[in-house]
Amino acid sequence: MRAGLNPEAMLMAWEAGLGRAPLDRALVLLWAGGYGDAADLALAERDRLLLALRRATFGPVLDCVAACPDCGADVEVTLEADAVAGALEAPGPGPLRIGSRAVALAPLTSRDLAAARGVAPGALPGFLRARLAPESDALSEAEARAIEAEIEARAAAAEARCLLTCPDCGADWRESVDIAAHLWAEVEAAALRLLAEVADLARAFGWREQDVLALSPARRAAYLRLARGGT
Repeated sequence: MRAGLNPEAMLMAWEAGLGRAPLDRALVLLWAGGYGDAADLALAERDRLLLALRRATFGPVLDCVAACPDCGADVEVTLEADAVAGALEAPGPGPLRIGSRAVALAPLTSRDLAAARGVAPGALPGFLRARLAPESDALSEAEARAIEAEIEARAAAAEARCLLTCPDCGADWRESVDIAAHLWAEVEAAALRLLAEVADLARAFGWREQDVLALSPARRAAYLRLARGGT
């Protein structure tokens, strides 16, 4: 199993992701975690790697909060990273059957979503069809629409969702789980805590950032108690 983000990688990911779009932050997190360029992975596979990175860095349990669509109450839910990863559906191998035809349909990736930025919503289905199934230009309009519907269905299947019930009003609904956004929020919070710790120890002992980050969590916590007037 890969190691999680160490303190240096945490700060590197946070700095590289500042000011970037959510799609780019997902790839930055995987790059900082040592997964290389994940831009061409199917979205479900990318999110499985994000969950693996999250599990290795912060543990297997995700604490999430969602707003009830009926009454607006906050609903807390605890998710297991492995269960979420297991529910993600990636398209199977082989061509897509449209009537009597077999059409090669590539999986939707982060690179495809990046290329679709700025495309008008009404033109998006055709844009993605032309990108993921180049042979579809020779198909009838009905066949082309079928491919567009399949692309939309696969995108929905690759999205993590959980069933929630509001304890206040009893409403049931399915909530999307934005894995990349969840992990980014945790990394950002952890990075800002690290920077505060570096600043306190630098003021107290004159240490450089790399000296502080090289400390084990236990030693850093002990020195922080001393620097902050504790015992």
